[in-house]
Amino acid sequence: MNEFVKNNLNSILEASFSLSNQAIYLLNKEGEVLFANNNALETLGYTKEEITKLYVWDIDTNVNTKEKYLDALEIFYKKAANGQSNTLETYHKRKNGRRFPVEVVSTFTEINGQEYLFSYARDITSRVRRTEEINLYFDLINSSKDMIFVVDHETEIVEFANETACDELGYTLAQLKKMKISQIRKPMESVDNIAIAEVLEKIKQKHSLTTFGVYTSKYGKDIPVETSLHLKEYQGKFFVTAISRDISERLEIDGKREDLNLKLKNYNKTLEKEISKVKKDLLDYETIMKRQSKMAAMGEMLENIAHQWRQPLSAVSVLATGMILQNDQDILTKDLLDAGLNDINEQVQYLSKTIDDFRNFFKPNKQKNRFHLKTVIKTSIKLSKARYTKEHIEFITNIEDMELFTYENELLQVLLNIITNAKDELIKKEGKKFIIIDTSSDENYLYIRVKDNAGGIDKFILDRIFEPYFTTKHNSQGTGIGLYMSENIVKHMNGKISVTNENVEYNSSVYLGACFEIKLPFVQNR
Repeated sequence: MNEFVKNNLNSILEASFSLSNQAIYLLNKEGEVLFANNNALETLGYTKEEITKLYVWDIDTNVNTKEKYLDALEIFYKKAANGQSNTLETYHKRKNGRRFPVEVVSTFTEINGQEYLFSYARDITSRVRRTEEINLYFDLINSSKDMIFVVDHETEIVEFANETACDELGYTLAQLKKMKISQIRKPMESVDNIAIAEVLEKIKQKHSLTTFGVYTSKYGKDIPVETSLHLKEYQGKFFVTAISRDISERLEIDGKREDLNLKLKNYNKTLEKEISKVKKDLLDYETIMKRQSKMAAMGEMLENIAHQWRQPLSAVSVLATGMILQNDQDILTKDLLDAGLNDINEQVQYLSKTIDDFRNFFKPNKQKNRFHLKTVIKTSIKLSKARYTKEHIEFITNIEDMELFTYENELLQVLLNIITNAKDELIKKEGKKFIIIDTSSDENYLYIRVKDNAGGIDKFILDRIFEPYFTTKHNSQGTGIGLYMSENIVKHMNGKISVTNENVEYNSSVYLGACFEIKLPFVQNR
């Protein structure tokens, strides 16, 4: 057999080299590549003729000069003399220029009295990639701000802890690896209050679990943590990975939040009391305003009554005096007496009708009632006319009559306030004086417009005329609450009142005046 091997050694070696899954190179001391097996040729992309023209530094990117190759040989000689293996990791370069990591084992051999170097190169790309990934994972784990542990499920021994865990707890990794997790962790009584034994039992059933606990550092400092746990099997053993986050700030914030919520709750109670008091004060204030508005309107009406009663009372006085004189002169006949008494009765009936009109205006009306729009507008004109009979103020109406269901007296008060304001301005001017009242409607709203030709409202106060106690009249003539209350009344009817200055065309002439528009929704009026 030895004779067979000796006679066929070259063939055996050639077959071994060809079948090897490693790249094999034969080098001389000058760094020339004398031989490369098929694996080396396929890996590098060269032919046999091309590779035998190369040197080591044409292939190895770290040993990339002859000087570095000779230095490497010196190191190899020393290791060989000490019985050490010549193994190194480096990078080889393919023909296309791409680099890849290799592990190279080299050994010296003597052929025909000359020393040569056999190098066996193994592609370690996968291993390097795995190592880089593992290193990346460890970098990520160590750079994490959370404390990370790996714990033996059976023994509770800490198998690994990242740098954050070591820094926070004050132990080295070597110290922690000699400790059970129960030596540094205790239950958090304020939350789940679960001991390690129960945690490990639960994780075995659920494989994933979130718990709360307290870590105690080497120096006695307690660190409250929220921990995410996962059970993993490796080589037949079970390990628990624990990612723990310091929740000291969260608990402090929660405590402050509870205190703040309690303070807010107490503040809300106080605020509710204050709001209730303010609301009552506002209601009282509104009641006073309504009373003042009604009293102001009553004053206006009493003045109107005085104007309206003056003429019929004078007529009654004249008739009564005439009948007395006729009686004194014995010329008062039954016909004259009947005629005089009839005339006096007509005047008294007129006075009675006037009293009814004013009494209806002052009658409290808290309930909605049905009435005709034309009626309430005519009443407002009639009640306001008496005081201004000598001013020759003309009323022009264009009323779309319809039946409404709302607060009649309140709407009457609003119309009287607007008409009274218009008259107060009209009596200041010379020439033609008129008030136009027209109505219109669409699908959703009723519109009542009251226009005059008094010259309009100063643009600087136009936005203020609905403010309480704002008036342009002398103190003895105006209270400043009429339009304010008018706006409140219209709002109470779910409507809106507004005012603008408009040009009004009448009898081929154009006049400037104020236009008040009352907009009421039909949903409550029909």
